[in-house]
Amino acid sequence: MDLSETDPTVTRALALALMRQAKEYLAATNDVDAADQLQRAIDTLLTPRTPVAA
Repeated sequence: MDLSETDPTVTRALALALMRQAKEYLAATNDVDAADQLQRAIDTLLTPRTPVAA
């Protein structure tokens, strides 16, 4: 069993790493709009979540 399938922290960390890498590729191709949108997605991912009351 793949650890990333069972551990949401690992899955989020992998997603973050891939998003940062993609942002670098977009910046290298001068696709500023897409790189900016991806940065906003990264910022959203890093924003602490508020627990939902049950």
